[in-house]
Amino acid sequence: MDTLKDNFNKIADEARREGAKVELLLSGGENLTLGFSQRKLEKFESTQTQMAGLRVVLGASQGYAYTENLSWEALLRTYKEALSNAKTLKSTEAQEIPLMKPQNIGKMSELFNPEEVPMEKKMEVAKLLEEVCLNQDPRVQSVPYSGYMEGTGFKRILNSEGVDLEFKQNYYSGYSYPLAKEGENSKMDGDSFFARSFKDVHAESTAKESVRKSLSRLGAQKLKTGNYAVVIDREQFPMVLMMFAGYLSAKEVHEGKSLFKGKLNQKIASDKFQLLDDPFEIRGTSMRPFDSEGAPSQKTVLFENGVLKNFLTNLEYAKKLNLPHTANASRSPASAMDIGATNLVVGKGTKTLQELLSSHEKVVYLTEFSAGLHSGYKESTGDISMPAEGFLYENGKMVSPVDQFVVSGNILDLLRDIEDLGNEYAKPGSSLISPHVLVKSMSFAGA
Repeated sequence: MDTLKDNFNKIADEARREGAKVELLLSGGENLTLGFSQRKLEKFESTQTQMAGLRVVLGASQGYAYTENLSWEALLRTYKEALSNAKTLKSTEAQEIPLMKPQNIGKMSELFNPEEVPMEKKMEVAKLLEEVCLNQDPRVQSVPYSGYMEGTGFKRILNSEGVDLEFKQNYYSGYSYPLAKEGENSKMDGDSFFARSFKDVHAESTAKESVRKSLSRLGAQKLKTGNYAVVIDREQFPMVLMMFAGYLSAKEVHEGKSLFKGKLNQKIASDKFQLLDDPFEIRGTSMRPFDSEGAPSQKTVLFENGVLKNFLTNLEYAKKLNLPHTANASRSPASAMDIGATNLVVGKGTKTLQELLSSHEKVVYLTEFSAGLHSGYKESTGDISMPAEGFLYENGKMVSPVDQFVVSGNILDLLRDIEDLGNEYAKPGSSLISPHVLVKSMSFAGA
């Protein structure tokens, strides 16, 4: 017996009597987090969550409410709250907001493969993520951040048009960030893993790589102020993608917040730059068979040879702006409908990292943006001014690690000045997937 569906159908009948449409988004899951500190188990957390969000559409208006209680009384109360919000927040738009009608949805067997893994094996992974770091090199003082996580999750959508969809997923992840010290100089870096199967969990190699990264940054020198060619590491270029990802939303275009407004089908990036929104990308963490309205997932070309080819849309903004529907509706049960990317995938080039680093007489290999995105990026103008760290290369040879510098420029200039791209992606673990990227010149303020 599907009690949730029976209760929702009764709510959908209530909505029809009000001349409204209704949609229910249910999501939740289970998560386990393990962490060691000073070789002792410090964290053991197991959580379960479940939340239902109701969206009520009245013509061009919509209202939202959510609840963690799935009883009939709680769902009815939540529906009435969402209906009241829709009536209160009366839209001035003329077009009615559509709901998704039922369509065939493809299966994604890679997403959900639950396994019976003994707790001792999970504990061993969490232990190794710290212990291997501490045993690897005497310069490793401590491991301030390390841990193992696993989770299962689900999402279900029902609406008054007859949609009833659900998918589940599971994952395993972990990370190590050791602190290395030599003399008065100390540095911390790290590495992580993400896997859909426990056999692909590699704690020891993750810990060893995190130590290598931390040690490589010891003895950093100050970088001289000037303009340099820069290779942005494949694990750091996702920060650049985050800078402009919002501009790809048709909602931001409509609201005048996107620097890409009015640039559709124009060349605004290097002809080397290709970008795809791909919910089927197995390496990405944002795989899903349908979006938050129940629309079947699809790939969308965003940039092709530097030309902006599409904006991302949901049903409302595809209709409002007369754009192709890209199935990028995005929301949680507790939030309003929005538009969001799935896996953003930058097309690979043909060059090795060494070839990129040898492409100019002097190259800064940027391996870390040292502060958060909001500390150094101005979304309204696209201006970048961010502290960063990395390595200085001359004639293809590493001179020294460098730090205490600020890299600056503008996102539109950066995209236009992409000179070449690497031929390899980083290992799985992100929804922002990129090779190394060579930018011909950026400004660096250092010593």
